[in-house]
Amino acid sequence: MVSNASEIQSELERILESPWLRDSNALKLFLRYVVEETLAGRQTGLKEYALGLQVFHRPADYDPRNDAIVRVQASQLRKKLASYYENEGRDSGLQIELPRGGYVPRFTARPAATATRESALVHIPRQTETGGLPAIPPRLAEVVLADRRFSWSAFLLGALIASAVAFLAWLPARTPRLPAGESVWRGFFEPRRPVVVSLGVPLFFTGGGGVYIRDVQQNRGSEPSELLRRIESALGARLVAHEDVYTGVGEAIGVATVSRWLDRAGLDVTVANSHFLGESDLAGTNLVVISSMRFETLLTHRNLPVAFRFDPADSGALINLRPLPGEQVRYVPRGGSGVDKVHGLLTVYPGAEPGTRTLYLSGVHSWTTSGTAQYSVDPDQLADLDRRLAADPPNGPRGRKSPYFQVLLELEGKADQVRHVQYVTHRYLPLP
Repeated sequence: MVSNASEIQSELERILESPWLRDSNALKLFLRYVVEETLAGRQTGLKEYALGLQVFHRPADYDPRNDAIVRVQASQLRKKLASYYENEGRDSGLQIELPRGGYVPRFTARPAATATRESALVHIPRQTETGGLPAIPPRLAEVVLADRRFSWSAFLLGALIASAVAFLAWLPARTPRLPAGESVWRGFFEPRRPVVVSLGVPLFFTGGGGVYIRDVQQNRGSEPSELLRRIESALGARLVAHEDVYTGVGEAIGVATVSRWLDRAGLDVTVANSHFLGESDLAGTNLVVISSMRFETLLTHRNLPVAFRFDPADSGALINLRPLPGEQVRYVPRGGSGVDKVHGLLTVYPGAEPGTRTLYLSGVHSWTTSGTAQYSVDPDQLADLDRRLAADPPNGPRGRKSPYFQVLLELEGKADQVRHVQYVTHRYLPLP
């Protein structure tokens, strides 16, 4: 254990300012609270219920059995701390951990260097500038022999393993297969990167007692709208923002559809709540955001260009900012005889880092988000879109050709179930 409080406090500040936590406000508050409470000798109060109240602003009748916010965030924090000590903090003389099964941090002195192993090694030649074997990670480039005395059986075993490793190194690595959709998905498969699929989550407010309230016009901030203030007054209870309670069924179905498709294609996929996703979570990854146009997501803060602007105050209309002849200026939801026609957007953006991509799949309503996600993995629809994009001139009426674009879709549904998805038009977006 480490007893120097100032040393622990300094290490805490370094972690909070690292890329792994810098943009995750909830996790920063969580880590600071448990560390400082422990340093103050109040670690006995670091229980799940108390953390829900003090850190995550849950009401007094909060029940950890029905609300896993503390457990979920603790799991995320452990991953962030592990990543920090594998990267920026690898040379730190102190390690702050959050052991599993509890919320009291542990402070451990780290050795300056790993002791040299006294073992016989069989080395595999490394790749040189002039050729030779491909480079092999050090932990694979050595075979540890348990007996330090020379042994022919051990030597032959080591030589056999070394030959096998060298042979496998010559084999091409398994490359994820691009099933369909050159224009939409190429940047996700070449080069190979992990993918974060972000689930859009609406902003709810709760006054306790199992009551959750949503104002569809309020999608950001922690203070209730005027409408919610009136409800708050009628209930006689203070309403508190709750960012991880529910999502739309269409968003959930869309996330499952796209995640399964990417997983089957050989990519490493992680699903995350949009409210708890910061830029630091996207290091070296591509991003798919599946969300209603009304929901707040990470993309809201990037101020990215659009060709079709969603207007929630205008019956959920999409405003065509650059209409071409024959196109509408306002695409408004229509209905009749139980059949609804509503719109969705498929948008390809640059990612958070150079060389990465973001795909935004969104709908005016929850079921249209699901339909847009289905369109994004449908081989026939993707092939049709590829043909349309390939036919565009380098600098035509839809904009200067680029790998970033926005596709407007019309979705036909009945009883909130998608029956048909149809391409309407598209626009290119400017290069970053």
